[in-house]
Amino acid sequence: MTPSQNLVPGTEFLRDGGYSARRVAEHDWSTHPLGPPAGWPTELKTSLSMMFGSRFAMCLGWGPDLLLFYNDAYLPVLGVKEPTALGRPLAEVWYELWEDVRAMAESAMSGTATWVEDMYLRLERKGVAEDTWWTFTYSPVRQADGKVVAMLAITHETTRRVVTERRLADERARLARIFDQAPAFMAMLRGPEHRFEFANAAYLRLVGRDDLVGKPVAEALPEVVRQGWMPVLDEVLASGRAHVENDARYTAEPEGGTPQTHYLDFVFHPFTDQDGSVGGIVVVGMDNTERTRNEKALRERESELEALNSDLERRVAEQARERSLNWQVTPDMLGVLNRDGILERSNPAWERVLGWTREELALMPIRALLHPDDRESAAAARERLHAGEPLLGFECRMRTRDGGYRTLSWVATPQEGRFYCSARDVTAHRMAVAALAESQAQLRNLFETSFQLQVMCALDGTLLDANETALAMIGARRGEVVGRPFWDTPWFSGTPGMPERIRAGVLRAAAGELVHDELEVDLPGGHRVLELSLRPFHGADGRITGVVQEAIDITQRRTAEEALRQSQKLEAMGQLTGGVAHDFNNLLAPIMAALDLAADPQANPERRARTVAVAQQSAERAAMLVQRLLAFARKQPLQTVEVDVPALLEGIGGLMRSSFDPRIRVEVDADPGTPPAVGDRNQLEMALLNLGVNARDAMSEGGTLTLASRGAEIVDGIASSTLRPGQYAVITVADTGVGMDAATRERAIEPFFSTKGIGKGTGLGLSMAHGLALQLGGCLHIDSAPGEGTMIELWLPAASRP
Repeated sequence: MTPSQNLVPGTEFLRDGGYSARRVAEHDWSTHPLGPPAGWPTELKTSLSMMFGSRFAMCLGWGPDLLLFYNDAYLPVLGVKEPTALGRPLAEVWYELWEDVRAMAESAMSGTATWVEDMYLRLERKGVAEDTWWTFTYSPVRQADGKVVAMLAITHETTRRVVTERRLADERARLARIFDQAPAFMAMLRGPEHRFEFANAAYLRLVGRDDLVGKPVAEALPEVVRQGWMPVLDEVLASGRAHVENDARYTAEPEGGTPQTHYLDFVFHPFTDQDGSVGGIVVVGMDNTERTRNEKALRERESELEALNSDLERRVAEQARERSLNWQVTPDMLGVLNRDGILERSNPAWERVLGWTREELALMPIRALLHPDDRESAAAARERLHAGEPLLGFECRMRTRDGGYRTLSWVATPQEGRFYCSARDVTAHRMAVAALAESQAQLRNLFETSFQLQVMCALDGTLLDANETALAMIGARRGEVVGRPFWDTPWFSGTPGMPERIRAGVLRAAAGELVHDELEVDLPGGHRVLELSLRPFHGADGRITGVVQEAIDITQRRTAEEALRQSQKLEAMGQLTGGVAHDFNNLLAPIMAALDLAADPQANPERRARTVAVAQQSAERAAMLVQRLLAFARKQPLQTVEVDVPALLEGIGGLMRSSFDPRIRVEVDADPGTPPAVGDRNQLEMALLNLGVNARDAMSEGGTLTLASRGAEIVDGIASSTLRPGQYAVITVADTGVGMDAATRERAIEPFFSTKGIGKGTGLGLSMAHGLALQLGGCLHIDSAPGEGTMIELWLPAASRP
């Protein structure tokens, strides 16, 4: 409704109430139990006026039947129910969920407020039932005599957040399954005991145990202690530097099993907690036992073949002796081929590997055993041999007697019309290579499908790779950003000052530092908040070879935190309003009594004088309360002059000594070099007296109250969020009293917050001092702990500062 509309007398509470108020004004109440709005109870009108002016979704249930009223923000909650909901009993409007909320409504109507978070309700607001979640409170509304006449509900739908959190939980579970199925072994150790927090299936298979989680390494894997790995873990945790091992020898000792020796490539990599400290170690690696053994055997065989090539005639002559021990026992398949490709001589290794006897091999050309797909490359190799070229490292697949195939690596050389050859079975080695390639492909898939924004850079900041999540955020293809300096890419180039900030972070990470930062960036898709980490990437030799960037989009979380801060501001405003109303009620009572007495000509003059004196005291206290509120709000007029801080403290100290309990020792320790401060002397005296009284009350058994001062400077570039660079005079009020815990410190400067009890303080002393300091361009700082006293610093701009 607009102000220009004419309202029936008694219905002014409907003015400017929006659509819902207009619905109330236009509704036919003639046959309704409440009757026309002009005759409604004051409590109902007041509640509706407050509700119509709120932007929160609110509804009111009036009377024993909870007759429903609501504001504009509540309309989406009603949905299709709205046209017929006004004035009807709440149980009829929300018949489908009444049994779910009945107990809470009855509790509110009995005088007890209720609150529930993320409550599930199956709602019909669009004509069909739907799953929803709600956070709401039901509060009683009382009339003047305290009787509950209505229930006020404030509602907020949390369906989207609940559904999102459940989806994220499912995603985390899916990621956990992926890591558990990864071919690489992984484990997470936390704290100085290196206690297992996680170990995937590959890790459990490696160590031969399945009960590691929750146990320290020394208890879960005693062989790790015996084999000397504990000092390495301790050093990684203490230094924060990763430790890399290649082909490290580790003997697993499974319970009730046989010890197994493994050769491992792994890294002990530290991870940091939110406070930046090293919280534990991530263990990631591959079991390369088979590959290491094969490579060792391959190196031995290659060494033998090099010796064979250096003295081929002698070696062939020795191998020609069929009864030679080497000829008989070597795993290499040695032989002499004629120009038709028939093995005229072959050692027993041929039969051990392929199953064919020496006699059978001598009856057919060796090419008859070739895999069909390898015949073309084998024919080319045969032509080179016939042309007089030696053959080195040629691989092909040969058929075994049982129909399978083995992969052989050949070395052959022509000599006097024959070809002296050696073939090695490299089937297992090739399978290991293929498995490693598959593992690398899986790791690449994890990189591409990660929900984190992941980027790899060279040491000079050149972008080398980025996953799909990071590219999707800027709508770019990999080829459009690879090769460019990381800080000049669309992730940062659209935000002023951000390229320089990122460049500095990359250079720090390239120097070996782990960098964490929170960024607000303007991306092609809009404004986002990112939690960024830059860490050095170490190569196999331990040297830093690149920089890894990982980021998480925390925009939604920051939005939720901002909403929480706004809610807290509203709560503080409510506390302030309640405190002011309470104090002013107490101050107005004697004033009103004096005015009533002054209007009575028959009143006793002596009684009138006493009452007027009390009223004057209340008026003075009210004026002082207003001044304190203005100080807190930084609105009172100030007469700023140059204040000699040491002289001010000497004067205040003398006043305190003369008026405080003798058990309170007041000391003044003013630095003569303290610069004069800019301030209102009277207001500063009042603030210091308030702080002194608080300190006195904190030392009920006596103690020391110290007034001190010093000069300080805030340098450009490291200024705090509340102080500009420049010179300051710092006044300290310290006591040896009971101190404050963290919760009390957080609320100490709130107006009307006091720990002294009812009637012993207004709770405005600290808030006034805080407001005065802020109004003068300074700040107030509190340092306190239970049993250790309290120190309060007033930072005031110096009169001589630039």
